[in-house]
Amino acid sequence: MKHAALIHGCLAALLLHSARGAETPENFDATTDSVGWKTNGFETPVNQFLTPTGTLVELPGIRPNALALSPNGKWLVTSGLTPELVVLDPATGSVLQQTRMPESSQTTIAGAISSAILNGTLKDKLSFTGLAFSPDGTRIYLSNVNGDIKVFSVGADGKVEALSSMALPPANTPGRKNEIPTGLALSRDGKKLYAALNVANRLAELDAATGKILRTWDVGVAPYAVALAGDKIYVSNWGGRRPDAQSRVGPIGLSGVVRVDERSIASEGSVSVIDLKSDSGSARAELLTGLHAGALAVSPNGEFVVCANAGSDTLSVIDTRTDQIVETMCARQNPGDAFGAQPNALAFDKRGKRLFVCNASQNAVALFDFKPGRSKLLGLIPVGWFPGGIIYDARRKMIDVANIISVAKTKQAAGRGKGRGAGFNTRQYGGSLSLARVPSAGELEILTQTALANLRYPLLLQAKLPPRENRPAQPVPERVGEPSVFQHVLYIIKENRTYDQVLGDVKEGDGDANLCVYGGRVTPNQHQFVRDFVLLDNTYCSGILSAEGHNWADSGIASDYVQRSFAGWPRSYPGGGFVEGRDALAYASSGF
Repeated sequence: MKHAALIHGCLAALLLHSARGAETPENFDATTDSVGWKTNGFETPVNQFLTPTGTLVELPGIRPNALALSPNGKWLVTSGLTPELVVLDPATGSVLQQTRMPESSQTTIAGAISSAILNGTLKDKLSFTGLAFSPDGTRIYLSNVNGDIKVFSVGADGKVEALSSMALPPANTPGRKNEIPTGLALSRDGKKLYAALNVANRLAELDAATGKILRTWDVGVAPYAVALAGDKIYVSNWGGRRPDAQSRVGPIGLSGVVRVDERSIASEGSVSVIDLKSDSGSARAELLTGLHAGALAVSPNGEFVVCANAGSDTLSVIDTRTDQIVETMCARQNPGDAFGAQPNALAFDKRGKRLFVCNASQNAVALFDFKPGRSKLLGLIPVGWFPGGIIYDARRKMIDVANIISVAKTKQAAGRGKGRGAGFNTRQYGGSLSLARVPSAGELEILTQTALANLRYPLLLQAKLPPRENRPAQPVPERVGEPSVFQHVLYIIKENRTYDQVLGDVKEGDGDANLCVYGGRVTPNQHQFVRDFVLLDNTYCSGILSAEGHNWADSGIASDYVQRSFAGWPRSYPGGGFVEGRDALAYASSGF
């Protein structure tokens, strides 16, 4: 592997080539090989391999949910869990600036449990989504989940400075005082700013210069993305239509209810269509899409809007001339695949002939030939861990991707010296950006095979084959229906503890006794288990903390909603066992 280090303060950029080395999914030995960075990629704790294409820019402390590229193509900006806007050179990945947030216009009052868990450190740092340049490139607008919109100025020399905070009306729900702005869009002349109000279930039109609210419209439940097409605004709604008196409903934290199915999982997604020439105060239409309707993208000619349905692994194509869904595209390699894709971010190329889709669960960008009614998946481009934002850079014919999860590779980025071992703890979050050239058809074919191998796709296909007769029992059978040595599995969760903390003193295991806090004297029963049965010293937890971990334990996956909620858990702390942890939007559509 060749790599070039670009160090800028606490951030680092690393160039990774897609050539495969010794450690590949095909010959990785899960019994002895550990999770983490290898010669040419990263082994995740969920049995996936990462080989990011192009330049990988590590962002320690930041889980980037959104990206924006300046109109002149000179500056790429992102933000995450640190109180700053990060400005990069889109050609090289070099970090040019880290600009502090403008002062908040109001006091943060998040959910009681969330605030306690995160020690009240969430003020003016966070965004579900919502990051945009003004059309002339002189302003940057950023949604802050704690109740306002941050505004930055951009000088002729590219210097970005904090300018102001636009206050929003309070949500005043039982569990949350402040509003959560999400998606943003600006009018063509840059004079009006449109913001989705995720708690109030409304769209707001603001004066882009002063922040004064000019108009509002009712939309669906938990609006997320906003897209402007002609004289209409399209708003995606995570929770679909507002419930009526006949609806089966479930809680979404302490901020309201949503339509649910018999499993108490959110059962709808939708897109609200608003006529800007009308002052009715409500949407002119609401289109039912797939589940967990999220990202929106408008074709360059304005004729189509595409909505990514992360909970259904589909894309809904809306004809803006009729406001009808004219195509539903599958984001999976094959519709019948057992493992999903979670499409959650979209970008068109300059001509509108190609559509780039972040398939978060596949750690890849899916490239579609966009022909409404006849669209086709062309292939996959491997990027970083759980991609959740994307920009098409027409000048350089590149895609810029925000990867929400990461474990830093460089020592400078890993927080060295902040503790024992590698210096990691549950609050050392990270993310990255992938800056990749759009591949040729031949290159895409190779990259697709790499992405599928990284997913263990051949094993998924093998598991679907009919069971064979007279097979010897194995702990994990190769095919569904073949015999296992186990009759019953007793699943005991020891939450918020590492292997080393509890079993680091077991000399037969690959542990570190120096990290053992709750050894044999404190946990005699667990130590007896490993003596009587088996010691699993190379088994890894898929989640970082309770909210994510409970979803992995109960559903085998953490949804896009959960991964984005690391932005301070503004709606709820899902799966945490608390009242506000009951959130139907957090649950995977595949069930429990």
